[in-house]
Amino acid sequence: MAVTFARPDWVEPREYQQAAVQRWAAAGGRGVLRMATGTGKTVTSLLTAAHVAEQYDGRLALVIAAPYQHLVDQWADDVQDFGGSPILAYESRRQWQERLEGELAEFDLGVRESLVIITTHATFASETFQRVLSRVNRERFMLIADEVHHLGAPHLKSALPTDIHLRLGLSATPERFYDEAGTEDLMEYFGGVVYEYDLTEAIQNGALCEYYYIPHVVELTEDEADEYLGLSKKIARLISQSDDDLGDADLQGNKDLQFALFKRARLVGTAERKLDRLVELLEYDQQTKHTLVYCGDGTVEGDITSRTRRHVDAAVSRLRSQLGLRAERFTADESRSERQTLLSRFDKEEIQALVAIRCLDEGVDVPATRTAYMLASSSNPRQFVQRRGRILRTYPGKHHAVIHDFVVAPPPAIREDAASDESQFTTERNLIKRELERVTLFAESARNHPDADIDGIPTDAGAIGELKREFNLRQM
Repeated sequence: MAVTFARPDWVEPREYQQAAVQRWAAAGGRGVLRMATGTGKTVTSLLTAAHVAEQYDGRLALVIAAPYQHLVDQWADDVQDFGGSPILAYESRRQWQERLEGELAEFDLGVRESLVIITTHATFASETFQRVLSRVNRERFMLIADEVHHLGAPHLKSALPTDIHLRLGLSATPERFYDEAGTEDLMEYFGGVVYEYDLTEAIQNGALCEYYYIPHVVELTEDEADEYLGLSKKIARLISQSDDDLGDADLQGNKDLQFALFKRARLVGTAERKLDRLVELLEYDQQTKHTLVYCGDGTVEGDITSRTRRHVDAAVSRLRSQLGLRAERFTADESRSERQTLLSRFDKEEIQALVAIRCLDEGVDVPATRTAYMLASSSNPRQFVQRRGRILRTYPGKHHAVIHDFVVAPPPAIREDAASDESQFTTERNLIKRELERVTLFAESARNHPDADIDGIPTDAGAIGELKREFNLRQM
C-alpha cells in the first residue's frame, strides 16, 4: 500500500520557491510563507512537503487545511500531480470518516508509507476530525494551513494540534485585521514569517504581470450625502464617548457603533454614481473582453419601478442594457459547477465581463483578467491585496493588466463641517486615510505614475491630491 509523494519531473521549481523551501527547513520545519497572491504558494508548499517526504524516506502524513470547499478541490488536483491520492474531508462525515480512519490506521501500523488529507478549516476544527486525528502517532505528520490568517479565529486556533511538529502557514497577508492577539497566537504556533516574496519582486521576476493603476474619485448623491452626514456624526459621537480611535472602538462590543460603521461602509460601497462612472469608462473600451468588476454587497435603488436590487445585479443589468455587453454575475449564489462554467466561458471570451462580490477574493483563479474595475473595497488590506493578486496572474498573450479603483470621498459640505468639529474631522480623516492607503499601495508598484493618462482615460489624481492636502496626508 505504499504511496509515494514526490515532486513530478515536469515541475521545475523557480528560484524563489526553492529559497522558500530552504528557509522553512532551516527554521526547523516551521514557519509562514508570506507570498504575493498568484506566485504559486500551493506548489511551493507541496515542494516543501516533497522535501520532507524525501528526508523521511517517503514516510509522511500530510494534513492540508483550506478555508473553503472549492479550495479543497483545487488542492486535490495539485496533490494528485505529486502522486498523492488525497482524502477530501468536508461536508458529511459519512463520505470521508471511514476512509480516513482506515488509512490513518494503516499509516500508524507502517503498512502505508504516506497519505494526504485535505479538509476545510471548519471540518479540521470539528470534534469528529480532531478525535480521529488524536488516535494516531503524529510524529511524521505535517500541517499545511492555506490562508492561515483564518485560523487565528478563537474557534479555530483552539483546534491547532500541539503534537504536529511540522507546520507550514500560507498567506499573502498573514496578519489578522484588528486582531493583534490572534495574529500573535498564529505566529507563535507556526514560528513566524520565515520567507517573504512581495508583489514588486514577483512582477520584476515575471511571476506576475505588470499593471497600470487608475484611481477615480466618486462623489455621493445629495440623498447619499445626507445619509452619510448623519451616520458620520453618529459615528463621531460614539467614538468620542468610547475614548478610543476607530480601530479600537470597533472592537469594544458597541453594537450601535458597529451597525453605524457597517451601514456607512455599505453606503460607500454601493454609491449610485459608481455605476454611472463604470458605464462611462467602459465606453472608452472599444473591445471589452476579460473584464472583471468587483461590486459592493449592498443594494441600490431600482429605476422606474423603484425596486431595490443587489449592487451586483444592477451592475450586470446596466452593462447589458446600456452597453450591450455579455456580462454575468459571479457570486456565492452560483454553484461550484456553474462558476466553473462561467470561468471557462470567460476564458473563451464568450463572456466579456464577470461581475463579482467577494467569492473571488481567495482561491479562485481568473488569470485571463486584463481589466478590473474595483467599485467596492473594504478597509481591510487583505481584501484589496488578494484582489490585486488575482488580477495580475500571468496568462498567454497577457502583457499587462489595468486596474480602475473607485474612491469615495466625503461630500464637500461634510468636509466643511468637519473642519470646525475636531471629533468629526478625525473620523473623516480616518476614512480618507484608509482609502488613500489603498491608493498609495496600488500606485507604488504600478507601471505608470497614477496621474498619467492611459489610452486617453483621465485619472482623478488632482482630486486625490486635493484630499491629501485637505486632510494633511501629503506624505502618503
